[in-house]
Amino acid sequence: MERAVLDLVRVGTRGHGAGVRQLASRLLRTVPPAVPDPEAFRVALHEAMVMAAGGAELRFTGGAIPTEGDTAIELADVDATPDGDGLVLEPTAMTELGEILDEWERRDDLYRAGVGLSRTLLLSGPPGVGKTMTARWLAQSLSLPLVTLDLSSVVSSYLGSSGRNIKAVLDYAKSGPCVLLLDEFDAIAKRRDDDADIGELKRIVNVVLVELDRWPDTSLLVAATNHPQLLDPAVARRFDRSLELAMPGATERSAILAYAAAGATNTAGGVSSSIRALVADFTEGYSSSDIVRMWSLVIRRAVLRDTNVEDVLLAEIARIGAANSQARDKVIAELHARLGLSNREIAARVGVSHPTVAAALKRAGKN
Repeated sequence: MERAVLDLVRVGTRGHGAGVRQLASRLLRTVPPAVPDPEAFRVALHEAMVMAAGGAELRFTGGAIPTEGDTAIELADVDATPDGDGLVLEPTAMTELGEILDEWERRDDLYRAGVGLSRTLLLSGPPGVGKTMTARWLAQSLSLPLVTLDLSSVVSSYLGSSGRNIKAVLDYAKSGPCVLLLDEFDAIAKRRDDDADIGELKRIVNVVLVELDRWPDTSLLVAATNHPQLLDPAVARRFDRSLELAMPGATERSAILAYAAAGATNTAGGVSSSIRALVADFTEGYSSSDIVRMWSLVIRRAVLRDTNVEDVLLAEIARIGAANSQARDKVIAELHARLGLSNREIAARVGVSHPTVAAALKRAGKN
C-alpha cells in the first residue's frame, strides 16, 4: 500500500495524468492486501477515474494535437464524431467486436471480478476489408473521439524523430478517453531481426512494447496492418485481442450493397434483393471498399444518363463477367433465371444484341 501511494504521489506531482490513470488501472486489477474491502475500493477508484475523465473530450481539440517539431504539421487526425455506420463483417468478427462493447458497458462488473477491459486490439487483413471502418465503428459505439496516426507517413516523413513523434501522439491519446487508431502498424512494429531496417526503427519497436504494456483501459488502442506476418512476435503477443478480418462473403457483399444503396434518391431508384444477390455472386474476391467504389460509379452513371440504377448495375455486372464468353453467358443466364427477363430486356439492360442473348441462353440450355 505504501508503495502504491508513493508511486501515485510521485507521478501526480509531475502532472502526468496518463501515469496516474495507469497506476489506478493497476490498482483496480490488483488491490493491495491492506485494503479491508477490495470491492468497495475498486468501485470508489473507478468512480474517481470516471469523474476525472468527464471533460476529457475537450482535450481532443484543435491546437492541442502534437505537431512535428516547431512546425504546424499535426501528427494525428482527430474525429470528434466518428461515423462507423454501414460496417459489415462476417458474424464471428462482429460478435467479438460486440464483446468489446459489452466490456465497456459492464466495466464495473469486470473491475469487481478483478479484471480490466480489453485495452488493445490488433486488426489484420487485406486492404479494403474494413479495418479503419471498424475503428470508427468502435469509437462511435463507445461515444469516444477517434484519434488516428498514420505510422507509415510519420516514419517516412520524419525519419530521425519518429520515436519522439510517436510517443507524443501516444501520450496525447492517453490524456483522455478515446479510440486511438495506429494505421499501417507494420511500418513501426516490424521484426527486429529484419536487417533491412535502420537502428531507429528497431528502437521504436522497444518503445511500442513498453507503451502496449502500460496502455490504460480508459482508452482503446487499435492497431491495423495489412501484413501481420511482418510484425515482431513480441509486439503481436502484447495485444489483448487480435482479430483477422476476412474478405466479405456473398451474404456480406449483399449487405454492403444494400447499405450503400439505401441512400439512393427516388430518381436513381433502389436495388431489389434479387439483383443484390446477383451482384454478390459476381463480385467474389471484391473487398468492402471495392463494392462501395463500384456502387459510387454506378450511381454517378445512372444520374448522368438519367436512367434506372438497376440497369446500370446490371451492365456493370455484365462487364465484370464479360472477361470470357463463359462468364458472360453465365451472367445472361442468371438474369433470365433469377429476374425472369425476356431476351430483349436482357439485351437492353446488358448492352448486347438480341441474337447474342439468344445464343448465350442456348449454350446455357435455357431455351
